[in-house]
Amino acid sequence: MSVGGVGIPRLQDLAYIEVAIGNVAQGATFEQVRRALVDRAAAVAREGDTDGSYSARKWELARSDTRKHVHNTVDVLKELMRLGWVEKHILPSSPNSAYAHADSVFTLTPAGERWAALVAADGRAAYNALTGVLLNTHPQFEGFLRLLGARPDSSTTHLTIPLLRFSASGYGTNAAYLDAFVAFATDAAAQGTLGWTAEPEAISESVRDYVRRFEERARAREKEISRKQFATTCEEAMARFVFGAAGCPLDYISLELLRRWTRFLGLANFSYYAPGPSAMRLWPTAVVTGSGDAVAISRRVGKEVRRTALDAVWAIWREQRADAAGGMYLPVWQLRAAVCWKQRISDDEFDLALREALAGEHPGLGLSIHLDQASLRVAPASTKPLIIPSASGLRRVFNVISVAQEPTVHATSTTTQET
Repeated sequence: MSVGGVGIPRLQDLAYIEVAIGNVAQGATFEQVRRALVDRAAAVAREGDTDGSYSARKWELARSDTRKHVHNTVDVLKELMRLGWVEKHILPSSPNSAYAHADSVFTLTPAGERWAALVAADGRAAYNALTGVLLNTHPQFEGFLRLLGARPDSSTTHLTIPLLRFSASGYGTNAAYLDAFVAFATDAAAQGTLGWTAEPEAISESVRDYVRRFEERARAREKEISRKQFATTCEEAMARFVFGAAGCPLDYISLELLRRWTRFLGLANFSYYAPGPSAMRLWPTAVVTGSGDAVAISRRVGKEVRRTALDAVWAIWREQRADAAGGMYLPVWQLRAAVCWKQRISDDEFDLALREALAGEHPGLGLSIHLDQASLRVAPASTKPLIIPSASGLRRVFNVISVAQEPTVHATSTTTQET
Protein backbone atom coordinates (compact mmCIF):
# COMPACT_ATOMS: atom_id res chain seq x y z
CA MET A 1 0.00 0.00 0.00
CA SER A 2 1.30 3.45 -0.89
CA VAL A 3 2.29 5.84 1.87
CA GLY A 4 2.45 8.86 -0.41
CA GLY A 5 0.04 11.79 -0.66
CA VAL A 6 -0.47 14.91 1.38
CA GLY A 7 -4.26 14.80 1.78
CA ILE A 8 -5.84 14.69 5.23
CA PRO A 9 -5.49 11.12 6.57
CA ARG A 10 -8.63 9.43 7.85
CA LEU A 11 -7.72 9.66 11.54
CA GLN A 12 -10.77 10.47 13.63
CA ASP A 13 -8.63 10.63 16.77
CA LEU A 14 -5.19 12.25 16.71
CA ALA A 15 -4.32 10.38 19.91
CA TYR A 16 -4.01 7.30 17.69
CA ILE A 17 -0.62 8.71 16.69
CA GLU A 18 0.54 8.67 20.31
CA VAL A 19 -0.81 5.15 20.88
CA ALA A 20 0.73 3.76 17.71
CA ILE A 21 4.18 5.33 18.08
CA GLY A 22 4.38 4.22 21.72
CA ASN A 23 3.69 0.64 20.70
CA VAL A 24 6.08 0.76 17.74
CA ALA A 25 8.79 2.05 20.09
CA GLN A 26 8.29 -1.07 22.19
CA GLY A 27 8.62 -3.39 19.19
CA ALA A 28 4.89 -4.10 18.79
CA THR A 29 3.65 -6.03 15.78
CA PHE A 30 0.93 -4.80 13.43
CA GLU A 31 -1.63 -6.90 15.31
CA GLN A 32 -0.51 -5.52 18.67
CA VAL A 33 -0.80 -1.96 17.36
CA ARG A 34 -4.30 -2.77 16.07
CA ARG A 35 -5.37 -4.06 19.49
CA ALA A 36 -3.93 -1.00 21.22
CA LEU A 37 -5.97 1.25 18.93
CA VAL A 38 -9.11 -0.75 19.69
CA ASP A 39 -8.38 -0.26 23.38
CA ARG A 40 -8.04 3.49 22.81
CA ALA A 41 -11.35 3.62 20.92
CA ALA A 42 -13.03 1.62 23.69
CA ALA A 43 -11.68 3.99 26.35
CA VAL A 44 -13.03 7.00 24.45
CA ALA A 45 -16.43 5.34 24.09
CA ARG A 46 -16.48 4.49 27.79
CA GLU A 47 -15.50 8.03 28.78
CA GLY A 48 -18.18 9.54 26.57
CA ASP A 49 -20.96 7.21 27.69
CA THR A 50 -23.65 9.28 29.40
CA ASP A 51 -26.66 7.05 28.84
CA GLY A 52 -25.40 3.55 29.66
CA SER A 53 -25.00 2.52 26.02
CA TYR A 54 -21.35 1.48 26.34
CA SER A 55 -20.92 -2.21 25.53
CA ALA A 56 -17.77 -3.90 26.82
CA ARG A 57 -18.72 -6.99 24.83
CA LYS A 58 -18.71 -5.00 21.57
CA TRP A 59 -15.14 -3.88 22.14
CA GLU A 60 -13.99 -7.31 23.28
CA LEU A 61 -15.26 -8.71 19.97
CA ALA A 62 -13.50 -5.93 18.03
CA ARG A 63 -10.26 -6.66 19.84
CA SER A 64 -10.40 -10.35 19.04
CA ASP A 65 -11.41 -9.93 15.38
CA THR A 66 -8.23 -9.34 13.36
CA ARG A 67 -10.27 -7.67 10.60
CA LYS A 68 -11.65 -4.92 12.82
CA HIS A 69 -9.95 -1.49 12.97
CA VAL A 70 -7.49 -2.55 10.27
CA HIS A 71 -8.17 0.61 8.27
CA ASN A 72 -7.50 2.74 11.38
CA THR A 73 -4.25 0.89 12.00
CA VAL A 74 -3.10 1.23 8.40
CA ASP A 75 -4.03 4.92 8.32
CA VAL A 76 -2.11 5.81 11.46
CA LEU A 77 0.97 3.85 10.41
CA LYS A 78 0.85 5.48 6.97
CA GLU A 79 0.64 8.88 8.67
CA LEU A 80 3.65 8.10 10.86
CA MET A 81 5.55 7.24 7.70
CA ARG A 82 4.45 10.51 6.03
CA LEU A 83 5.55 12.47 9.09
CA GLY A 84 8.96 10.83 8.85
CA TRP A 85 8.65 9.12 12.21
CA VAL A 86 8.44 5.48 11.05
CA GLU A 87 10.50 3.83 8.30
CA LYS A 88 8.43 2.93 5.24
CA HIS A 89 7.00 -0.57 5.30
CA ILE A 90 4.43 -2.57 3.34
CA LEU A 91 0.98 -2.49 4.99
CA PRO A 92 -2.22 -4.52 4.46
CA SER A 93 -4.30 -3.49 1.47
CA SER A 94 -7.57 -4.55 3.13
CA PRO A 95 -8.88 -6.12 6.36
CA ASN A 96 -8.92 -9.52 4.63
CA SER A 97 -5.17 -9.38 4.06
CA ALA A 98 -4.30 -8.17 7.56
CA TYR A 99 -3.49 -11.71 8.71
CA ALA A 100 -0.49 -11.77 6.38
CA HIS A 101 0.97 -8.70 8.14
CA ALA A 102 0.01 -9.57 11.71
CA ASP A 103 3.62 -10.16 12.79
CA SER A 104 5.14 -7.21 10.91
CA VAL A 105 7.20 -4.87 13.08
CA PHE A 106 8.17 -1.30 12.34
CA THR A 107 11.20 0.90 12.93
CA LEU A 108 11.18 4.42 14.31
CA THR A 109 13.34 7.03 12.64
CA PRO A 110 15.50 9.27 14.88
CA ALA A 111 12.78 11.95 14.63
CA GLY A 112 10.20 9.37 15.62
CA GLU A 113 12.29 8.31 18.59
CA ARG A 114 12.53 11.92 19.73
CA TRP A 115 8.76 12.46 19.51
CA ALA A 116 8.03 9.16 21.27
CA ALA A 117 10.29 10.24 24.13
CA LEU A 118 8.72 13.71 24.22
CA VAL A 119 5.14 12.46 24.33
CA ALA A 120 6.04 10.18 27.23
CA ALA A 121 7.61 13.09 29.14
CA ASP A 122 5.47 16.12 28.19
CA GLY A 123 2.22 15.53 26.34
CA ARG A 124 1.45 19.21 25.71
CA ALA A 125 4.90 19.89 24.25
CA ALA A 126 4.61 16.76 22.11
CA TYR A 127 1.29 17.78 20.58
CA ASN A 128 2.62 21.28 19.95
CA ALA A 129 5.49 19.65 18.09
CA LEU A 130 3.01 17.45 16.22
CA THR A 131 1.16 20.59 15.13
CA GLY A 132 4.38 21.94 13.63
CA VAL A 133 5.03 18.74 11.69
CA LEU A 134 1.40 18.55 10.48
CA LEU A 135 1.72 22.09 9.14
CA ASN A 136 4.73 21.06 7.06
CA THR A 137 3.20 17.78 5.90
CA HIS A 138 -0.38 18.74 5.07
CA PRO A 139 -0.99 22.02 3.20
CA GLN A 140 -4.73 21.69 3.82
CA PHE A 141 -4.13 21.69 7.58
CA GLU A 142 -2.22 24.96 7.30
CA GLY A 143 -4.85 26.38 4.94
CA PHE A 144 -7.66 25.44 7.31
CA LEU A 145 -6.02 27.27 10.20
CA ARG A 146 -5.28 30.31 8.05
CA LEU A 147 -8.87 30.61 6.81
CA LEU A 148 -10.24 30.41 10.35
CA GLY A 149 -7.92 33.18 11.55
CA ALA A 150 -5.39 31.10 13.49
CA ARG A 151 -2.30 32.14 11.51
CA PRO A 152 -0.49 35.50 11.80
CA ASP A 153 -1.19 36.26 8.13
CA SER A 154 -4.90 35.40 8.38
CA SER A 155 -7.15 38.08 6.90
CA THR A 156 -10.28 36.90 8.73
CA THR A 157 -11.27 36.05 12.29
CA HIS A 158 -13.67 33.22 11.50
CA LEU A 159 -15.20 31.22 8.67
CA THR A 160 -18.97 30.89 8.39
CA ILE A 161 -20.81 28.40 6.17
CA PRO A 162 -24.50 29.35 5.77
CA LEU A 163 -26.75 26.31 6.13
CA LEU A 164 -30.53 26.42 5.90
CA ARG A 165 -32.03 24.13 8.52
CA PHE A 166 -34.22 21.45 7.05
CA SER A 167 -37.87 21.09 7.99
CA ALA A 168 -40.00 18.37 6.38
CA SER A 169 -43.13 20.41 7.05
CA GLY A 170 -41.61 23.55 5.60
CA TYR A 171 -40.49 22.14 2.26
CA GLY A 172 -42.77 19.81 0.35
CA THR A 173 -40.10 18.50 -2.02
CA ASN A 174 -36.34 18.17 -2.20
CA ALA A 175 -36.33 20.60 -5.12
CA ALA A 176 -38.15 23.22 -3.04
CA TYR A 177 -35.63 22.83 -0.23
CA LEU A 178 -32.70 23.09 -2.64
CA ASP A 179 -34.08 26.33 -4.10
CA ALA A 180 -34.55 27.77 -0.60
CA PHE A 181 -31.10 26.55 0.46
CA VAL A 182 -29.37 28.26 -2.48
CA ALA A 183 -31.33 31.48 -1.94
CA PHE A 184 -30.44 31.48 1.76
CA ALA A 185 -26.75 30.89 1.04
CA THR A 186 -26.46 33.54 -1.67
CA ASP A 187 -28.23 36.11 0.51
CA ALA A 188 -25.88 35.35 3.41
CA ALA A 189 -22.81 35.65 1.17
CA ALA A 190 -24.03 39.02 -0.07
CA GLN A 191 -23.74 40.39 3.48
CA GLY A 192 -19.94 40.14 3.19
CA THR A 193 -19.36 38.98 6.78
CA LEU A 194 -18.64 35.26 6.33
CA GLY A 195 -14.87 35.28 5.86
CA TRP A 196 -15.16 34.50 2.15
CA THR A 197 -16.86 35.93 -0.94
CA ALA A 198 -18.39 34.51 -4.11
CA GLU A 199 -20.82 35.47 -6.82
CA PRO A 200 -24.41 34.18 -6.44
CA GLU A 201 -24.20 32.34 -9.76
CA ALA A 202 -21.09 30.46 -8.66
CA ILE A 203 -22.74 29.36 -5.40
CA SER A 204 -25.89 28.19 -7.15
CA GLU A 205 -24.07 26.33 -9.91
CA SER A 206 -21.67 24.55 -7.55
CA VAL A 207 -24.27 23.45 -5.00
CA ARG A 208 -26.78 22.33 -7.61
CA ASP A 209 -24.13 20.41 -9.57
CA TYR A 210 -22.93 18.59 -6.43
CA VAL A 211 -26.51 17.63 -5.51
CA ARG A 212 -27.29 16.55 -9.08
CA ARG A 213 -24.30 14.20 -9.16
CA PHE A 214 -25.33 12.75 -5.81
CA GLU A 215 -28.84 12.08 -7.14
CA GLU A 216 -27.45 10.48 -10.29
CA ARG A 217 -25.28 8.09 -8.27
CA ALA A 218 -28.24 7.17 -6.07
CA ARG A 219 -30.41 6.43 -9.12
CA ALA A 220 -27.66 4.30 -10.66
CA ARG A 221 -27.59 2.22 -7.47
CA GLU A 222 -31.40 2.23 -7.30
CA LYS A 223 -31.20 3.81 -3.86
CA GLU A 224 -33.93 6.03 -2.48
CA ILE A 225 -32.73 9.32 -1.01
CA SER A 226 -34.21 10.23 2.35
CA ARG A 227 -35.07 13.84 3.11
CA LYS A 228 -32.33 13.90 5.75
CA GLN A 229 -29.75 12.56 3.28
CA PHE A 230 -30.74 15.24 0.80
CA ALA A 231 -30.35 18.01 3.37
CA THR A 232 -26.98 16.62 4.45
CA THR A 233 -25.84 16.56 0.82
CA CYS A 234 -26.75 20.24 0.44
CA GLU A 235 -24.66 20.95 3.55
CA GLU A 236 -21.71 19.01 2.12
CA ALA A 237 -22.03 20.86 -1.18
CA MET A 238 -22.01 24.25 0.52
CA ALA A 239 -19.07 23.43 2.80
CA ARG A 240 -17.05 22.13 -0.13
CA PHE A 241 -17.81 25.26 -2.16
CA VAL A 242 -16.91 27.65 0.69
CA PHE A 243 -13.46 26.18 1.28
CA GLY A 244 -12.76 26.11 -2.44
CA ALA A 245 -13.88 29.74 -2.80
CA ALA A 246 -11.71 30.70 0.16
CA GLY A 247 -8.64 29.12 -1.44
CA CYS A 248 -8.32 25.82 0.45
CA PRO A 249 -10.23 23.05 -1.38
CA LEU A 250 -11.50 20.37 1.04
CA ASP A 251 -13.83 17.43 0.73
CA TYR A 252 -16.43 17.18 3.49
CA ILE A 253 -14.79 14.24 5.30
CA SER A 254 -11.51 16.18 5.50
CA LEU A 255 -13.43 19.13 6.95
CA GLU A 256 -14.95 16.91 9.64
CA LEU A 257 -11.54 15.51 10.52
CA LEU A 258 -9.87 18.92 10.67
CA ARG A 259 -12.63 20.19 12.95
CA ARG A 260 -11.86 17.31 15.34
CA TRP A 261 -8.09 17.68 15.06
CA THR A 262 -8.03 21.41 15.72
CA ARG A 263 -10.48 21.13 18.61
CA PHE A 264 -8.38 18.31 20.13
CA LEU A 265 -5.20 20.38 19.71
CA GLY A 266 -6.85 23.46 21.24
CA LEU A 267 -6.46 25.49 18.05
CA ALA A 268 -10.06 26.06 16.89
CA ASN A 269 -13.69 25.46 17.70
CA PHE A 270 -16.93 25.23 15.73
CA SER A 271 -20.68 25.25 16.27
CA TYR A 272 -23.89 24.96 14.27
CA TYR A 273 -25.74 26.82 17.02
CA ALA A 274 -23.88 30.08 17.66
CA PRO A 275 -26.14 33.17 17.59
CA GLY A 276 -27.15 34.46 14.18
CA PRO A 277 -28.64 33.00 11.00
CA SER A 278 -28.33 29.24 10.65
CA ALA A 279 -24.73 28.29 9.81
CA MET A 280 -21.66 26.30 10.73
CA ARG A 281 -19.30 28.77 12.34
CA LEU A 282 -15.61 28.00 12.79
CA TRP A 283 -13.25 30.21 14.78
CA PRO A 284 -9.70 30.09 16.14
CA THR A 285 -8.91 29.55 19.81
CA ALA A 286 -5.18 30.07 19.29
CA VAL A 287 -2.64 31.79 17.09
CA VAL A 288 -0.15 29.42 15.47
CA THR A 289 3.12 30.99 14.32
CA GLY A 290 5.75 29.23 12.23
CA SER A 291 5.86 25.50 11.50
CA GLY A 292 8.03 22.45 12.06
CA ASP A 293 10.52 22.87 14.88
CA ALA A 294 9.90 26.63 14.87
CA VAL A 295 6.17 26.41 15.64
CA ALA A 296 4.82 28.57 18.47
CA ILE A 297 1.25 28.40 19.77
CA SER A 298 -0.58 30.99 21.85
CA ARG A 299 -3.90 29.59 23.05
CA ARG A 300 -6.80 31.52 24.56
CA VAL A 301 -6.85 29.53 27.78
CA GLY A 302 -6.27 30.15 31.47
CA LYS A 303 -8.12 31.55 34.43
CA GLU A 304 -8.11 35.14 33.17
CA VAL A 305 -9.66 34.05 29.87
CA ARG A 306 -12.27 32.01 31.72
CA ARG A 307 -13.08 34.93 34.05
CA THR A 308 -13.62 37.18 31.04
CA ALA A 309 -15.98 34.57 29.59
CA LEU A 310 -17.91 34.37 32.88
CA ASP A 311 -18.16 38.18 33.01
CA ALA A 312 -19.88 38.00 29.62
CA VAL A 313 -22.31 35.24 30.61
CA TRP A 314 -25.02 37.48 32.06
CA ALA A 315 -25.43 39.63 28.94
CA ILE A 316 -25.28 36.58 26.65
CA TRP A 317 -27.75 34.72 28.89
CA ARG A 318 -30.26 37.56 28.57
CA GLU A 319 -29.86 37.66 24.79
CA GLN A 320 -30.43 33.91 24.52
CA ARG A 321 -33.38 34.00 26.93
CA ALA A 322 -35.00 36.72 24.82
CA ASP A 323 -34.91 34.39 21.82
CA ALA A 324 -36.03 31.28 23.71
CA ALA A 325 -39.46 29.89 24.51
CA GLY A 326 -40.89 30.21 28.02
CA GLY A 327 -39.16 28.72 31.04
CA MET A 328 -36.26 29.61 33.25
CA TYR A 329 -33.65 27.31 31.71
CA LEU A 330 -31.61 27.05 28.55
CA PRO A 331 -29.84 23.96 27.22
CA VAL A 332 -26.20 24.05 28.32
CA TRP A 333 -25.06 23.53 24.74
CA GLN A 334 -26.99 26.61 23.59
CA LEU A 335 -25.42 28.96 26.13
CA ARG A 336 -22.01 27.35 25.58
CA ALA A 337 -22.18 27.94 21.81
CA ALA A 338 -23.11 31.59 22.30
CA VAL A 339 -20.38 32.31 24.86
CA CYS A 340 -17.64 30.42 23.01
CA TRP A 341 -18.48 32.11 19.71
CA LYS A 342 -18.50 35.62 21.17
CA GLN A 343 -15.40 35.08 23.31
CA ARG A 344 -13.55 32.96 20.71
CA ILE A 345 -12.80 30.20 23.19
CA SER A 346 -13.17 26.42 23.22
CA ASP A 347 -15.99 24.34 24.67
CA ASP A 348 -13.55 22.94 27.24
CA GLU A 349 -12.68 26.42 28.52
CA PHE A 350 -16.37 27.25 28.95
CA ASP A 351 -17.05 24.03 30.85
CA LEU A 352 -14.03 24.59 33.09
CA ALA A 353 -15.14 28.18 33.72
CA LEU A 354 -18.53 26.93 34.91
CA ARG A 355 -16.93 24.38 37.22
CA GLU A 356 -14.66 27.05 38.69
CA ALA A 357 -17.57 29.46 39.19
CA LEU A 358 -19.63 26.81 40.96
CA ALA A 359 -16.66 26.05 43.23
CA GLY A 360 -16.39 29.73 44.19
CA GLU A 361 -13.06 30.29 42.42
CA HIS A 362 -14.16 33.59 40.85
CA PRO A 363 -14.96 36.00 43.72
CA GLY A 364 -17.18 38.95 42.95
CA LEU A 365 -18.73 37.37 39.87
CA GLY A 366 -22.20 38.35 41.03
CA LEU A 367 -24.01 35.44 39.39
CA SER A 368 -26.01 32.53 40.71
CA ILE A 369 -25.67 29.55 38.38
CA HIS A 370 -28.03 26.60 38.64
CA LEU A 371 -27.50 23.39 36.67
CA ASP A 372 -30.07 20.63 36.32
CA GLN A 373 -29.97 17.10 34.96
CA ALA A 374 -33.40 17.42 33.40
CA SER A 375 -33.53 17.95 29.64
CA LEU A 376 -35.56 20.46 27.62
CA ARG A 377 -35.00 18.69 24.30
CA VAL A 378 -32.64 16.25 22.66
CA ALA A 379 -29.13 17.67 22.37
CA PRO A 380 -27.81 17.94 18.79
CA ALA A 381 -25.29 15.27 17.83
CA SER A 382 -22.54 17.85 17.25
CA THR A 383 -22.70 19.08 20.86
CA LYS A 384 -21.34 17.45 23.98
CA PRO A 385 -22.84 17.13 27.47
CA LEU A 386 -21.58 19.03 30.49
CA ILE A 387 -20.14 16.46 32.90
CA ILE A 388 -19.18 17.43 36.44
CA PRO A 389 -17.96 14.79 38.92
CA SER A 390 -19.70 14.76 42.29
CA ALA A 391 -17.80 14.73 45.60
CA SER A 392 -18.02 10.93 45.55
CA GLY A 393 -16.53 10.77 42.05
CA LEU A 394 -19.82 10.01 40.27
CA ARG A 395 -19.93 11.60 36.81
CA ARG A 396 -23.08 13.72 36.63
CA VAL A 397 -24.47 14.98 33.32
CA PHE A 398 -26.12 18.40 33.35
CA ASN A 399 -28.34 19.36 30.44
CA VAL A 400 -29.85 22.73 31.35
CA ILE A 401 -28.67 25.92 33.01
CA SER A 402 -30.22 28.96 34.67
CA VAL A 403 -28.36 32.18 35.47
CA ALA A 404 -29.44 34.94 37.82
CA GLN A 405 -27.75 38.20 38.76
CA GLU A 406 -26.84 38.55 42.44
CA PRO A 407 -24.50 41.53 42.81
CA THR A 408 -23.31 40.64 46.29
CA VAL A 409 -23.31 36.84 46.03
CA HIS A 410 -20.65 34.62 44.53
CA ALA A 411 -21.64 32.07 41.91
CA THR A 412 -23.25 29.09 43.60
CA SER A 413 -24.98 25.94 42.54
CA THR A 414 -28.30 25.13 44.11
CA THR A 415 -29.44 21.56 44.60
CA THR A 416 -29.69 19.72 41.30
CA GLN A 417 -32.41 17.26 40.42
CA GLU A 418 -31.49 13.69 39.64
CA THR A 419 -33.14 12.07 36.66
